Amino acid sequence: MSMELIAMLGGGVTGFIMKLISAQMDVQAKALSGMIQKQQAADASADRAAGRAGGIWVRRTIAISILFAVILAPFILSFTDVPVTVQKEGLGGLFRFIGLSKNGWVEVQGFILLPEVRQGMLAILGFYFGSSQVK
Repeated sequence: MSMELIAMLGGGVTGFIMKLISAQMDVQAKALSGMIQKQQAADASADRAAGRAGGIWVRRTIAISILFAVILAPFILSFTDVPVTVQKEGLGGLFRFIGLSKNGWVEVQGFILLPEVRQGMLAILGFYFGSSQVK
């Protein structure tokens, strides 16, 4: 092989490699630009959602209602004579057929704390105490 042929072959390979690297850099730049545009769109959407009227007041109303149901309502309702009616479930299965199971309604004094209210209270506590740990 002559020296000119080797130089021409080496120049061609070097040109190909440089063009390939340049093309890869262009692809990465376009991908980064696309990701930045997507992030800007997501940020703008989050800003618009946060700026909607009433969203924060709805969350505050829910939190205050749950706090009232857990803390104040049992205390206030303990001074009233208004009964709460709940359904009594009797024994099931075979006892129902022989008449030993009596389903009905029972009046109780006080306030019934539902599992949903307790779960809501735990969620609120976890959210507020968890977010205070991030600061």
